[in-house]
Amino acid sequence: MIKLTPFTQKEFDKLISWIDNEELLITIAGSVFSFPLTRNQLQKYLDDEKSHSFNIVDLSNDQVIGHAEIVLSGDNMYKIDKLIVGDKSNRGKGIGQYVINELLDYAFTKLNAGTAELNVFDWNIAGIKCYEKCGFIMNPAKQATFKAGDETWTALNMTVEKENWLNKVHS
Repeated sequence: MIKLTPFTQKEFDKLISWIDNEELLITIAGSVFSFPLTRNQLQKYLDDEKSHSFNIVDLSNDQVIGHAEIVLSGDNMYKIDKLIVGDKSNRGKGIGQYVINELLDYAFTKLNAGTAELNVFDWNIAGIKCYEKCGFIMNPAKQATFKAGDETWTALNMTVEKENWLNKVHS
């Protein structure tokens, strides 16, 4: 279905083309980037040694259809971030669950993370359900707010422990 490959400068323009409004940029990256997304911002992001950024590749046609990142966020903890299925025709097809599990596999097996976390906006019910299916649970002690135009959005934090994810995958 999908595979993860390293994100490189070659894909900068593709990622930029998917981010056509400020709300979408905030949805995938919080306040890390500013709109409009630029090659300069992406180069700084790519140069971050704590970050592992990926293309999401559709194996049926070997096309890059999305982007995601795993970034060191604490002691033995990695955060899944900047996840987007870029081509709108591929959204809503369950690809997210495959991507999350691939990212968790990378975090837990290659990076030896003990915990993975992510943030999701409270209005993103489909995202929350997807993350729960992958073993994430809410972390009520950690929330953030973001300004998006005239609105204030609440980002919820979710976590999954390596042992719990491994048990879920192998059950």
